[in-house]
Amino acid sequence: MKPLSRAALLGAGSAIALVGMPLVADFVEAAERADAADVATLNAAIALELAAIKAYQDALGTGLLTPGVAAIAARFTSDHAAHRDALAAAVTAAGYKPSEATAWLTYPPLNSQSDILRFAMTVERKAASTYLSVVPDLKDRRLAGLAASILGVETTHVSTLATALGVPGYESGFVA
Repeated sequence: MKPLSRAALLGAGSAIALVGMPLVADFVEAAERADAADVATLNAAIALELAAIKAYQDALGTGLLTPGVAAIAARFTSDHAAHRDALAAAVTAAGYKPSEATAWLTYPPLNSQSDILRFAMTVERKAASTYLSVVPDLKDRRLAGLAASILGVETTHVSTLATALGVPGYESGFVA
């Protein structure tokens, strides 16, 4: 792996702090060669990560979560922030501006912890399905592999939420 440029390292600073140098370095190095279509895909993923962060922050702000569930929600917020930061570092390394847009999510009524957990599971399923769908679209195979690693985290989130609710994460046995 070649050394990262100073600009790439500065742009990746918070992502490195959250997820570590090897993952972010791979993302940034691959992104330095990314074409506009790959960057557009990465920016769409950033918008989805921003939506997930907002959803968890909103859930935490309701006061409806037990301390244990609130700790999980905070951890998932950190995971999504790490994804956002790694994706933003990659977009910056490619010479583009990272998206500041937040994907639109339709919130159901959130009147209980169960309502919040069901909504969070919907958000995580959407994230997992989205990453699954973009992996083959990314022309740079290292970017595809790194997006697949985020997919694994999203499916872990689904599984954790499903366990908390006592329901299957994916009734069909498949992510999509």
